[in-house]
Amino acid sequence: MVIRASLLAALLAAPALAEETPGKLLEIIARPRVTPVVAGEMVPVTIRGVYDTEIALEEMKIAPSPGFDWIQLAPDDWRDEMIGGLRRRVVERHLAVFPKVSGLDTFGPVDHVLTAIGADSHREDVTAHAQPVTIAVAPMPDDPPFEKPWGWRFAASDVTITDQLSTDPAELGDGETVTRTVTLRAEGALPEMLPPRPVVQAPWLITFTGPVEQSLERDANGLASSVVWTWQFRPETGEPGVLPPIPIPYFNTVTRKVEAVEIPALPIGYASFEGSQVPGGEMKGRVRLAYGAALGLGIAGGLAAGVVRREGRAGWLARAWRARSPGPLWRLRRAARTGDLLALRRAAGEYLTEGEARRPRVRAAALARLDAAIYGLGALEFDRAGFVRELRSAARG
Repeated sequence: MVIRASLLAALLAAPALAEETPGKLLEIIARPRVTPVVAGEMVPVTIRGVYDTEIALEEMKIAPSPGFDWIQLAPDDWRDEMIGGLRRRVVERHLAVFPKVSGLDTFGPVDHVLTAIGADSHREDVTAHAQPVTIAVAPMPDDPPFEKPWGWRFAASDVTITDQLSTDPAELGDGETVTRTVTLRAEGALPEMLPPRPVVQAPWLITFTGPVEQSLERDANGLASSVVWTWQFRPETGEPGVLPPIPIPYFNTVTRKVEAVEIPALPIGYASFEGSQVPGGEMKGRVRLAYGAALGLGIAGGLAAGVVRREGRAGWLARAWRARSPGPLWRLRRAARTGDLLALRRAAGEYLTEGEARRPRVRAAALARLDAAIYGLGALEFDRAGFVRELRSAARG
């Protein structure tokens, strides 16, 4: 069994037999790292022609191979070589071939259509033919951290990640946005084989994504692909949070194991949040006083709402208490003074819900203008004081 396996590997790694044409030799040489390769692994392939005449015109035709993707790595290399003591014209075309499915499959054949120049300058049309080469392909492993069938799987000889940040994400100024740029580079993989951009979501975070950028580097020795992902993050609240690390698994064609690179964890928060805290977890005096009053009135409002519900009335007293509680109104006015429109949007939702508004159309129109100022494409001047007045009018009726 060992002898048979070794013989099979030797046969599969050998060049395809060339078809005899006097003075013309064309062959396909596959150089897999191991046998079998895995589906999606790059196989270096060289198409080599050796000719005993000068070539005036040429066209190389590679037959379609449904089981493979391939790409030319560099321009054809034409040169003169001494072979067996005789001068010969040699051409080599370097390809990267990627098998799509497991099993035994063939790449090729190849025809090289030539216009040769003889010793008497006579031109002759000839065709050199190379037989297809057989390549053994194993399925992509299902080892962790791959998650078949949902996990994205690709093969590469090396994968690296570069993580760049526009500023310190843990020390953002109020309302500031941090831009994260992650570059993933994979050697021996095509751009379309790289995974899609990871989805980054958190309930405490506003996330915007930029366009995905892909690039390909190649030469006669191989190829490498890169993809650039860009996110913009802005905390929804002042309290800091942490985005967890994101593993990106791949099959390492050198170690022959499933490995993973990782986009590191990212802490995000406003620097002012730490400054608003004091030792022992106590709030500063003015903040403590305001929140204490809001808490007291909120509890009273909740008790009143419970009594009203028991009496079968539609929560009118609870809404009245809420509308007159100084806590939500204080936060609404404070957000308006700071100019932070996102904070103003949150405070508005806390101050007056749709069901509590006595004039819901006024509330809806005011919020629509605020949303347009936040998310609109152009910069809009927004009357924050007027917005507060409209919201209070919607609450009072």
